[in-house]
Order: sequence, then structure tokens, then C-alpha cells
Amino acid sequence: MHHPSALPALILALLTTLLLGGCDESAHPTVDLSRAVRVGDLDQIKRHIYWKTDLNQADPDGNHPLHVAARAGQVGIARELVQHGASLVAVDGAGRTPLELALINGRTQVAAMLVKEGAAVDAQAILLALVRAGVADRDSFAFLLRRGADLNRPDAHGAAPLHLAVGLGHLETVKRLIARGADINQPDGSGRTPLALALGLDPKGKNTAAIRQALQQSGARP
Repeated sequence: MHHPSALPALILALLTTLLLGGCDESAHPTVDLSRAVRVGDLDQIKRHIYWKTDLNQADPDGNHPLHVAARAGQVGIARELVQHGASLVAVDGAGRTPLELALINGRTQVAAMLVKEGAAVDAQAILLALVRAGVADRDSFAFLLRRGADLNRPDAHGAAPLHLAVGLGHLETVKRLIARGADINQPDGSGRTPLALALGLDPKGKNTAAIRQALQQSGARP
């Protein structure tokens, strides 16, 4: 039995324990998860995680929270989402994974984190996706080349990345590929070199003249 003089101290200790225990429960989120990710509100995101909000729920545009974080380069938030169940293989409305979105937007720190957390890297496929999107980011190209991407490997139709960039009129991508050492005279599946492709483009088309000039200045042959 407790001595009467010890009762007030015991009661105080019990009340303190109860109060501290109540503080362990996180407050309910007051901001939509998608918005919390967009504005970088980690506190709200942690509240959503605590209260079991679906981290793989897409917004009306098909973007999952991890896609939003990857596009914005939010490494800490992206890591928090992944470590609490966000899918590494979910695709957005355009069919792109978080890793692809990170590299398309030059967010190589997010990309490295996603790979560390288990995202699979098909470096060649992602390289082609970047080229088709008109990406010319130096760090994104370096990231993929370090992981086995080949600037001169043709796709199923015989087109190497440089052929694709030329045909799509992506001037900055053409320049980046040339600077990284792409073969400027490699023929495609129909035997056309990049310059031959450029010469076949609409002369009034966007970037046509500049692409021809960039190729010719690099020693390309028709």
C-alpha cells in the first residue's frame, strides 16, 4: 500500500503519462495530399501517412503523389512516400513512371534515390523516352549512360536516338546527343543518315535549318 504522502506524486506521474501518451497521435491532415506534395508540406504528408491515406491514389490528371514529388525534385518527400508504400512502377496519365518523370525533368537526385529504393532502370528505354520528349538535360543523359544506355543503339525500327531527335525537330536534344558522342553518320533502318533525315524535313519547319547546321558543323554527311 502506498504511503498517503506518496499519493499526490503517483497521481501526477499517472496524469503525465496519460497526457504524453495522448500526444503521440498525429493530428488529422487539413490539406489534400496532392496539394501537400505540390507545395512541399512534409508535416501534412506525414499526417496523411499516419492516418493511412492512399498514397497511390491518382489525381484527375493521372498523377500519383510520387509523380508530383519526382517532377518537382522533392527528394525528402519522395523518399517518405516510397518508404510508406508509394508505388515505384505506377504510371501517370502519359504512361510515365516516377523515375522517368524525374529524369525528364532533370531531377537526378530524386532518380538516384528511387533507384536506391528499388526502382528498376531500363536505361535504353528511358533514354528513348527522353529523346522523344525533347529533353537535353546533361545530368539526366549522364545518369542513363552510366547505367548502360547506348547513344547509337537503334530501336525496333532501326532508328538511333539521334535519328529520333532529328525527325522530331528537337534541336537541343540533337546538340546534346552530338556533344555526348552519338554517331552523326550512322544510317537508320532505311539507310538514311541523320543529315539525310534533316534534309528531308520541311525547310520551314521548326528548327529544321538549325538542326541541319548543327549536323553539318559536326561533320555529318548526307
